[in-house]
Amino acid sequence: MSVSNPLLRELKGCVLKLVQMSGSSEITDDNAELQHFCQSLERVFQKGLLRNTALGFTNVFESWYWLEQLACQHSGATFNYISSVNAVKASQKVVTPTGRLRLLIRTCLVNRCLHVPVEILVRKRHARNFYDESLSVLGDEILGEIFLSVLLQCSHLQFKLHLYNASFLDSTWLLPLYIKLEFVPCKVLGICACFVSGRAVIVGVESDGVAAEDDKIEIGDVLDELNGNHITTTKRGKLSSIMRKASGQPIVVNIIKAHLPETGDLFPPIRSLLKQAQLDPDELHSRYSDRNKQRQREETELTKKLPVASRPGFHVKYLGSFNTGKHGDVKQIDNAMRIVMFKSHGSHCPALFEIQEIGIKVTENATGKVLLKHSYMEISSCGMSASIPNHFSYIAGDAACNVAQTYTCFVFHCSNEEHIHTILRSIGQGFQRTHFAV
Repeated sequence: MSVSNPLLRELKGCVLKLVQMSGSSEITDDNAELQHFCQSLERVFQKGLLRNTALGFTNVFESWYWLEQLACQHSGATFNYISSVNAVKASQKVVTPTGRLRLLIRTCLVNRCLHVPVEILVRKRHARNFYDESLSVLGDEILGEIFLSVLLQCSHLQFKLHLYNASFLDSTWLLPLYIKLEFVPCKVLGICACFVSGRAVIVGVESDGVAAEDDKIEIGDVLDELNGNHITTTKRGKLSSIMRKASGQPIVVNIIKAHLPETGDLFPPIRSLLKQAQLDPDELHSRYSDRNKQRQREETELTKKLPVASRPGFHVKYLGSFNTGKHGDVKQIDNAMRIVMFKSHGSHCPALFEIQEIGIKVTENATGKVLLKHSYMEISSCGMSASIPNHFSYIAGDAACNVAQTYTCFVFHCSNEEHIHTILRSIGQGFQRTHFAV
C-alpha cells in the first residue's frame, strides 16, 4: 500500500477541520464535521479485515471483536480503554458488531483512549492476525504508525458527546434529536406506544396529559428510556410497573424525536418504523411542518401587534454567543464576553429583552423573530464585567441545569446601565424562584 493512503488523507483532513471549528472548545455532537470524522475512523478499522473460511462459507472478521479481545486479554490495555469496552458491552442500545464498534469509537473519543488498542496492535505486531497487509491501513507497518500518530493527536482534543444517544448506531452514524424531559410526579404520562422492531413508537398523545405540554412529545417519536430503563420489546406491558416504582418522584423520559432539528425532515431509520406502526410518514411530516410554521407565525404576529416602544422589555443589542463547554458558572462570563466581542467585529442585532414569569425571551426588533428563549431552570449564571461597560451576558445549558451537558454564554450590549442591573437582578430572582419551587 502506498504511504499516501486516501483513507488517512481523509482522516487527517477531518481532524484538521475539527481543530479549526472547535478551537479550544469542546467538540460536541453539534459539530458539523463529527459524523464525517467518525465514519472515516470506522472505514480505517474495517478496511482489509481477514476473511475466515469454514465449510465453504466466508465470514468477514469484525474489528469490534479484536478491540474487545485486547481489553480482555492484553496487559497493556489502560483502565480507560477497558472501562470503555465494558460500557459498550453492557449497553442494551447496540446489538450488532457494527453498532458496538461505533459506540466504542464515540466512547473512546470521550475517554481519550482510542489510540490504546491501535498502539498495542501496531507496536506488538498483532495486526497480521486480523488484517491483510496489502489491503489495510492497520496491517501495513508504516500506515499503522501514521494512523496511530493521528489518534494520539485526537487524544488531546476534548470530546463531549451524548453517549446515551446510541439506539440507532446499529444502522447509521446519523444521530437523531435526543431530548431528556422531566415531568412532575404522576401516575400516567398520557402516551400510547406501539412496539415495532424492538422500538416503542409513540402512536398517541392525550391532549390533557402531562406529556402533551408544549408538544415536547409528539406522535412518531420513539420512547427510548423511562426512569433510567431502556425501553425495548422486553419492556412491553411493564411501562405501568416502571411508573408505579417511581411513585411520588419526578418522571424522567428520554425521547428520540422523529424529526431532524436542522431540516424538519423525518429521521430516516424512523420512517420505516412509522410504516410498521401504521402511521403515515408523509402525513406526520406535513403535520409537523404546518404546526411549526403556525407556531412561528403566531409568535411573529403577536410580537408585531405591539410597537417596539410599547412592548414590555429592555432595548438591547444581541452580539452573539460562545460555547463554554461543561462549565456554566459566572467565572466563564468575562472571557466569553471578550471572545464574542472580538468575533462580532461590531456586528449586532437590535432586540428586545423580555423578563417573563418562567424565563427570558429575546426578539429581533425588525421582524419580531424570537432569537433566544430560555427558562430560568436552564440559566446557570448571569453577570457583567467592570472592564467592559454597557455589556452583560447570561449562561444557559442545553437542558435544565441539573442535567445539562453543555453551556452557552449569550452576550448583549445595553446603553442604559440601570437597565442592565435590573435585567440581572430579575434573572437572579427568577432563578431562585423556579429552582426551589416544588
